[in-house]
Amino acid sequence: MNILLKIAWRNVWRNPRRSWVLVTAIGMGIFSFIGSTTFMDGFAFQMVDSAIDLQGGHIEIGKRGHHDNPTIRSFIAEPRVVEEALAGLEGVRYAPEVRAPGMANSPEQAAGVVIHGVEPAREPDVTVIARTVTEGGYLSPEGKANEVLVGAALAKRLKVRLGEKIVLMANDLQNDVSAGAYRVVGLFRTNNTEFDKANVYLHIDEARRLLGYDAEAVTVFSLRLDRGVKLDPLVETLRARLEPLGLEVLSWKDRFPLLVLAMEAYDYSIIMLVVILFTAVAFTLVNAFLMVIFERIREIGIMMANGARPRQIRFMLYFEAIFLLLLGLGAGAALSALALGYWVVNGMDLSSFAAGLGAYGIGTVVYPYFDWGHLGLGFLLIVVMVFLSVLYPAYRAGRFEVVEALTYV
Repeated sequence: MNILLKIAWRNVWRNPRRSWVLVTAIGMGIFSFIGSTTFMDGFAFQMVDSAIDLQGGHIEIGKRGHHDNPTIRSFIAEPRVVEEALAGLEGVRYAPEVRAPGMANSPEQAAGVVIHGVEPAREPDVTVIARTVTEGGYLSPEGKANEVLVGAALAKRLKVRLGEKIVLMANDLQNDVSAGAYRVVGLFRTNNTEFDKANVYLHIDEARRLLGYDAEAVTVFSLRLDRGVKLDPLVETLRARLEPLGLEVLSWKDRFPLLVLAMEAYDYSIIMLVVILFTAVAFTLVNAFLMVIFERIREIGIMMANGARPRQIRFMLYFEAIFLLLLGLGAGAALSALALGYWVVNGMDLSSFAAGLGAYGIGTVVYPYFDWGHLGLGFLLIVVMVFLSVLYPAYRAGRFEVVEALTYV
């Protein structure tokens, strides 16, 4: 076996130009795969992160059926029950919220919105809204009356500026139209432009008064988990505690099934990406190795005349493929480290596509994200495709007759 390895390594460099062409082809395929996969993972990570940051955190607790039919009457009348169930859980931050559909009106325009009543002291623990305020400030912790925080895109649509007033309208518990005038104290701008166009934030007490709730009513509790806290076991624990009380516990996967479906479809796209990238590389390898064996027919005949078995001839070609693959992997990994190392620090600026990306909750700067499961699957498929491409040339090499090979001109 050691002799076959030495012969294979020397054979690789008998024609350096051809070997470097093959190494370059494999290396560029590796670089393209790593770059495409990490940036696709970066896009997917931002979409999931945006959904968690803006729309209910990792887990949302509400009245049973509220998520499917979020009516004004679907609220938690005794929120202390939920807080007792959450007490003592490590790595879990939560905040209550009153949420309802409504209308935002200015002297010139009107728009449908979702009204969020939040506690300014606790809400920043579960969402990023407070950190995305670009003009003015966040809601006052003491709950000043008639304050509202709106998205910059919504303010533009309503044609209002910081310090001006808008009127919020919503149906209350008595099915009457309730309205209130609120002064814009801040504008926020997130990665999701569609979210910015349709959401406003009030102090939770203001929202309760607007909707006719009592002083303790809560629509949902949003939970944010620290890194390292496992989502699924916690969801099952909370369901066991709260579902007997008529409440439902939904993870972000339950609330955004289309996003989960897209992530599952993306897993299959990794396979398609490798197949597409390395099909051309595989044809190049097949052609190159067929040339190799026809250049060495007499050498192969001499080896077989001296006792080398067809299996050993095949292994020699497999070892050559392994050496070329390792060199290609090294070249592709080095090139990826240079390029992606820069983008990991600085990100890729896609501000030219801001409008399109914002609709999916993706920022104008995208960072590569290394999902080792996806990369490992891709590398495994690359190895399989390289060996499949050498399979036929190796089979042909092992089928030569000794006498014909020795007399081949």
